[in-house]
Amino acid sequence: MEQLEILHKASDLIKKSKRMLFLTSAGMSADSNIPTFRDKDGYWRNFPPFKEKNLEAQDLASPWAFRNELPHAWAFYEWRRRNAQENQPHEGYRIINKWLQTRDGFIHTTNTDGLHLRSGCPEDQILEVHGSMWRLQCLDTCTYQFWEELSVPLCDLDTASMKASNYPVCVQCRGIARPHILMFGDGEYSGHPEQEGSFKRFVQEPVDLTILVGSSGAVPTNDYIALHFMERGTPVININLDPSSNRIVNTDYFLAMKGKEAFVELDRITNGD
Repeated sequence: MEQLEILHKASDLIKKSKRMLFLTSAGMSADSNIPTFRDKDGYWRNFPPFKEKNLEAQDLASPWAFRNELPHAWAFYEWRRRNAQENQPHEGYRIINKWLQTRDGFIHTTNTDGLHLRSGCPEDQILEVHGSMWRLQCLDTCTYQFWEELSVPLCDLDTASMKASNYPVCVQCRGIARPHILMFGDGEYSGHPEQEGSFKRFVQEPVDLTILVGSSGAVPTNDYIALHFMERGTPVININLDPSSNRIVNTDYFLAMKGKEAFVELDRITNGD
C-alpha cells in the first residue's frame, strides 16, 4: 500500500477504536530534540570527554557507573535533565492526549524523559516502564521508596570534563541518590507499582488498536508487546522512519514517518480536514 492509503486506513482504525494502546519509544521524543544515543557518533559529539575514556551510553547508564564513575554517571543524567527541560513536548503528545479524552486508552513508554506527563497525559494512564529521570531512588537501596525531583539544575556540571558534583542525596539515609531509571545490568531499580498496576488493569480488557511509535531494534520492548496484541487479532499501526523497525511486528499499517508528522496527519484525516 502507498503511504497515503495507509494513512487513511490507519485513520479509519483510529475512528473506530474504543480502547487504544500507545507504545512509545525514543523516536517519539526525537522531534522534541531529545537525543536517542543509539547513534554512537551522535553520542560522542555530545560528550567528547566520554570518548576519550571510551565510556559509551550503556556504560554510564548503569549501577556500575554510579559506583565506579560517579562524577561521569551523574554528569550524563544531569546533561539529559537539562536538555529535556529546555525542550517541549511536540504536537504529537497533545494529539495523543486529545484522543485519550474520547476513548479508553493507555500509554506504555520506554522513554525516561517525562514528556508524556509534562504534556498533560493522565497520570493513571501511563506506564514509564524504564522509569523517569524526574524521579530518584537510593543508590544503595536502603528503601524501595522513590520520589519526584524536578529541580534543574540538580547537580553542578562541568561540561568541559563532563563531571558532576554536589550530588542529590537519599531522603531516608542521606547517601547518594540515583535516577529512578531501569539502567543496563540493573537489578536495583525499585519499579513503580502504581503505574504497573494501572497497566495490568488496562490490559485485562480487550484492546482494539495498538500504535507503536519510534521503536528501535536495540531496545525492542514495545515491539514484542505490539506483536503480542497483533497475534491476538489487534491491528497495529507502526510509525517509524526506519523500515527495518517493522521486522518484528510486520504490520501492513507501517508509516515511514516521524512521530510528530504522523500524528498531525492522522489527526487531520481522522477529523476530516
